[in-house]
Amino acid sequence: MIFLTVGTYHKGFDRLVKAVDQLKGAGIITDEVVAQIGRGTYEPERLTAKRHMSPDEFAENINAASVVVCHAGVGTISQAVKQKKPVVVVPRKRALGEHYDDHQFETAKALESEHKVLVAYDTNEIASKLKQARDFVPAEIGCCTEILDAIDKFLDNLVEEKGG
Repeated sequence: MIFLTVGTYHKGFDRLVKAVDQLKGAGIITDEVVAQIGRGTYEPERLTAKRHMSPDEFAENINAASVVVCHAGVGTISQAVKQKKPVVVVPRKRALGEHYDDHQFETAKALESEHKVLVAYDTNEIASKLKQARDFVPAEIGCCTEILDAIDKFLDNLVEEKGG
């Protein structure tokens, strides 16, 4: 099973949800896909999707997944990597109005350089990254997980306070 998660950011992440739904429809993804699709407007046709999940349900889906596909949310990534799950990250893009800046690109690039995640910098790279994920074992997060989680929560709260 592939677990797709886009977090709870108020703009959603329709570009990623739609891309995975289309890959599933084209038969490129043959695994079941369980998705937490957040606040976007796109309604996937081929995914088992929920807008939100409880923390327990979220953790259960990461545990059951063979691969996690997500935005560059540090909390999600650290949770998956702690369980030694391969993670395919698709960072949100400021230029597409998906976030207020490109910090997700920087996060993804840094974690990729440390061999913790695979990164699809564009949705057309997701299929090849999923193939790579079959043999990918992420490097351990290490001692800074709590700090990374705190930074991620701080950024999410800051964005919600600013409304965008």
